[in-house]
Amino acid sequence: MYSTSEFVKIYRASTPLKQIQLLLIMMFTVLPFAALYCSDLKVYKAPDFSRLTFVEGRVSGYPDTWEHNRSIMYFAVAYTLDGVRYGKRTYTYPALYKESGLRINKKVFLTVERLDDGSQVRELVTLDGRVLFDDRFHQQVVAWNNQSIMFKVALIGLMSFGLAVAALIVAVRHRGKLFQAG
Repeated sequence: MYSTSEFVKIYRASTPLKQIQLLLIMMFTVLPFAALYCSDLKVYKAPDFSRLTFVEGRVSGYPDTWEHNRSIMYFAVAYTLDGVRYGKRTYTYPALYKESGLRINKKVFLTVERLDDGSQVRELVTLDGRVLFDDRFHQQVVAWNNQSIMFKVALIGLMSFGLAVAALIVAVRHRGKLFQAG
């Protein structure tokens, strides 16, 4: 692994053909990251109210700042539905979490939707009736997630385009050396 300054030294010391190759290698190296980011896009599905059920759950994970929006935190809850134990991530604002006094193993009430492939938490309510997570907030979390991912994909696209333009500029500047006959 090279640092940026080491890469620049290698780049400057290289022949024009090698510079073009290095730029194209970088471009084709960062492009798969766009696909990886896109694989994390979420689709919001409205709840089917006929499949909702209320269950008792417990906080099962420590809160942490969400990488897509630093003003939001997430934590895990665990519950049992139809004899199957589930652990799901829920989101809330730090102030609400702190005010609620939640901690590991604290009991909460959950509204859960039964799905064909598992379940989805639609609402989290504390024992004293505070709603920390609901479906409207879940819809907003999905939107923030997708906006963050699309921003990163756009940056990768711009970076790849910049690398391609840089390779083209090197090729045009040194076309005499690159395309001279034998």
